[in-house]
Amino acid sequence: MDVTIYHQTDKEQKNKPNLQVILNSMIEKYKNNNYIQGRINYYIEQFLPAALENDEVAHTQREIRKQQLTEYRDEFTSCFLHKNKYYYASQTELFLKYDGIHFNIYSEDNIQHQILTTISNEKNLMPWKRKINNNIIKQIKERSPLTAIPESVTIQYVINSIYPSIFLTRNSAKYFLTIIGDCINSKTDNNLIYIISSSIKPILSEIINQCYIYFGITNCLNNIKYKYYEHEYHRCRLININPNLNINLINDSGDYNYDKSKLLNTFHGLIKNILDLLCVSSHYSLRYRSADGFLKQCSETKLVDYSLYLKNNTIESIINNFIEKSLTTCVSSKIDTKNMLFLFKKFLDSKNISNIAFYETLKLIFKSKLNYNEEEDSFMDITSTHLPIVSNFMKFWDSTISDDEHDEEIEIDELSTLFKVWLTKNKINNINVNISDGVLIELIRHFYPEVVIEYNKYLKHIKCSLWNKRLEIVNSLYLFKLKCGINEDNFTKSLYEAYEFYSSNNKHQCLSSKRYFEKTATDIISDHIDNDGLISPTWWK
Repeated sequence: MDVTIYHQTDKEQKNKPNLQVILNSMIEKYKNNNYIQGRINYYIEQFLPAALENDEVAHTQREIRKQQLTEYRDEFTSCFLHKNKYYYASQTELFLKYDGIHFNIYSEDNIQHQILTTISNEKNLMPWKRKINNNIIKQIKERSPLTAIPESVTIQYVINSIYPSIFLTRNSAKYFLTIIGDCINSKTDNNLIYIISSSIKPILSEIINQCYIYFGITNCLNNIKYKYYEHEYHRCRLININPNLNINLINDSGDYNYDKSKLLNTFHGLIKNILDLLCVSSHYSLRYRSADGFLKQCSETKLVDYSLYLKNNTIESIINNFIEKSLTTCVSSKIDTKNMLFLFKKFLDSKNISNIAFYETLKLIFKSKLNYNEEEDSFMDITSTHLPIVSNFMKFWDSTISDDEHDEEIEIDELSTLFKVWLTKNKINNINVNISDGVLIELIRHFYPEVVIEYNKYLKHIKCSLWNKRLEIVNSLYLFKLKCGINEDNFTKSLYEAYEFYSSNNKHQCLSSKRYFEKTATDIISDHIDNDGLISPTWWK
C-alpha cells in the first residue's frame, strides 16, 4: 500500500512545475545583477503572497458556485422528470408523454420548449440552460415506457376495456395482460405455449402491429397459438376468454372482417389507446416476474386450474375423465368413431377447451381403453346420454336437407325449429329438444363440414323438404297483391307492410326473417320496387 501511494505521489510530483528549479534558474541567471535580485526578492515578499491568497479565494468561490449550480441542476432535473412523465422508445425514436391516464406520442420540440421555459423561471440556472436541457433529454431517452409504473386509473381503464367483454373475471384479464407483457419483454420461460380461441385474433393482430409501430418489436406473440399442434402438455397454458365474445368479426373461411371502427366500438376504445395496454402488460410482467408467477399468487382457483389444465394432466388422464363422465356401459350398444370423437369434443367444449390432440392419436387411445370393432369402426357395448340427439339430428339432416345451387339459405334458428318439427312428426319424444344454436352449428361443422356457414347464422345453398321457404314467400306476395287489387289501393305500399301481411297469415311453424323476405320479394317484383323499399301501385293494377 505504501509503495502504491509513493508511486502515485511521485507521478503527480513529476506532472507539477518544479518551482524550486525555476527560482534557482532565475537566481543563477541574475547572480551578478544586484538590482534584479533585489526586485525578485521584492516581488516575492510584497506581491506574491497577496496574489496567491486572492487566487485561492477566487478559486474557492468558483468551486462553491459550481457545487451550488450542480445541486440546483440535479434538483431541478429530478423535479422536472418527476412532474413530467416523458418516455422514449429507442427502437422507433419516439418520445411519449404519460398524463397519468394515457400514454401518447409527444413531440421532442414541445419537451425542449417546456424545459427551457421552466429553466427561464429559475434565474440561477440560466448559465447552464443548454447543458441542463441536453442532460434532461438524455435522461428521458433512458426511460422506456415499458418500465413505467402506470397509475391505478390507467390500469383499471385497460382492465375494463377487456373485462367482461373478452374475459369473464378481472384476474383472467390480468393473467392475459401478464402474458402479453412476457411476450413484449421476451420472457418465454421454458418456451411456454399459450392456447387461446381464434375469436380474439383481431385484437392480438392489432397488438402485434402496435408493438412494431411503437417499439420495433416483430412477431412478439409467436408463442400464443389458436390451435393445439402436438405441443408438449407441460409447456402449454390455456387462456380462457368469454365464450360469448362477438366472433362475427371472423368469417367462416378464416379471413377477418377487419373493420377498425367496429373493433373500436366492440372493445370500448381499446384499439385507440392500445399503447396503454402494452405498458400495463409490461408492468404486470415485471411486477409478477412472469405469467406463471401471477398464477402462483392468484387466489382464483378456477382460473389457475383452467390455465394449468394441460400442464397438470396428460391426454390419458383427460380421456379417462371423459369416459367416466360421458360414457355408460350398455350391452349391444355401440358408438361409431365419428360420434365418439364428437362426444369427446363436446366434453372439451363443456370445459371451454379446444382440441388438444389429433384424430389418429385420440382414436388409438380410445381403442386401447374400449372394446373396438374394426369392421364397423365402432366402440362396442357403450353408449352416452348425449348420443340420441346426435344420431337423430343426423337422421333429420340426411332425410330432409339437400343442396341447392341457387342462393337459398336457412337460418340456424329456422333449422332448430325444423328439427323439432321433424322430431314431433316422427314421434321421437325421448330426447331433450331444447338444443342450442351453438350445438347445432358444432354438429354441422363436425359431420357436414362442406356446408357454408356465414356469421354463425346463415347456412348457404341448402334447402329443407319440410319447408319451401321461397315458395311460401311467393304465395304470400301473390295474396298481398290480390288483396291490394281487390281493395283498389291507389297508394304505394312498402315491403314492411308486405312482410306484416306474410307474418300474420303464415301457417307454418317457421317464419322467414324480414331480411330474407325482402331479398326474395325484391328479386320477384324488382320492376315495381324503388330503393326505399316502396312498392308502386302498378304492380297490382
